[in-house]
Amino acid sequence: MSTIKITSVVEKDQKGDFLLKWEVSPDHEGNMEIYSSLTDSSLASFTPLASKKVADQVLRVTPTGSGLREFFMLRTAGVYSGVVANRFIEMNKIKNFRDIGGYFTSDNRQIKWGQIYRSANLSDATLYDQEKIRRLNIKTIIDFRSEKAAKKYPLLLHPSIRKISLPITPMDAEKLDEQLKNEQFDRSDAIRYVQESYVDIVENYKEQFGELFDILTNDSNYPILLSESLGKDGVGLASYFILHILGVPHSTLEEDYMLSNREIDPAKAKIDAKNLSEPLQEAVTAMLSVNAAYLNYVIDHITQKYGSVDSYLETELRVTSGKRNLLRKYLLYQF
Repeated sequence: MSTIKITSVVEKDQKGDFLLKWEVSPDHEGNMEIYSSLTDSSLASFTPLASKKVADQVLRVTPTGSGLREFFMLRTAGVYSGVVANRFIEMNKIKNFRDIGGYFTSDNRQIKWGQIYRSANLSDATLYDQEKIRRLNIKTIIDFRSEKAAKKYPLLLHPSIRKISLPITPMDAEKLDEQLKNEQFDRSDAIRYVQESYVDIVENYKEQFGELFDILTNDSNYPILLSESLGKDGVGLASYFILHILGVPHSTLEEDYMLSNREIDPAKAKIDAKNLSEPLQEAVTAMLSVNAAYLNYVIDHITQKYGSVDSYLETELRVTSGKRNLLRKYLLYQF
């Protein structure tokens, strides 16, 4: 059995071309065949798009079709990579819009692309953004914003898309606003606030998460988009739980969680940081960013109180073995 492993990633550059990059371990001389398709099924049955030397490690691909998504697979020495696609979807006004597919589980299965997306606030979506969402065939949007935010900033999306509100309200938001106004808040306070707010979410919003998994175990709801104001807290925890159930290791889950920092610019947030004191600017930055310490704090809390994340999911969120099997059926490639 071959020990060759192909690791690959694809991103879109400023011109809109796909940049496909790969590494092979251990080092291997030879050619890399690249397969491409507008869908992620039966990629390897197509004629290769190109053949490059393994040592080249990169290929620029001009998009075909709409240019929104393309899927790739690589092959060398008889070994295939997994399916590769661009994780982030470029939008005009919607931040942190990305696909949670493509990751590998501990038993080397791969999560399907194009089934679950996540994003920040959708209420500012332009017509361009709305058209992209339509072309991604998204059928269901799970809105984690508070009832107040959802009412004030409604989602103006195609009526065919089902919108489900599962509100998660920030912990002590009014008290926090008062502390910010009085500048009685610094970075260490912000870190503690976010950590405790994550604990508040997993303890006081179990019904919302439980309903989410009921939705996820109905295959007619896919593809699904998880959304909230910044797309990093409730959405981040929901994504963690989903990928954990599918068998993705914690180290990969942490990397996925941290990707939000690529898309969130605290300086452009609604709070005008320039008018704040330096300690308060640092506090705001800490709250609007993600930090592995936030995620690990709440996972430690779950483990200490419930024994394990799996136990929490089963006893508190009603994620039975039957639901786990359905999620693996719907969300893992079968090859």
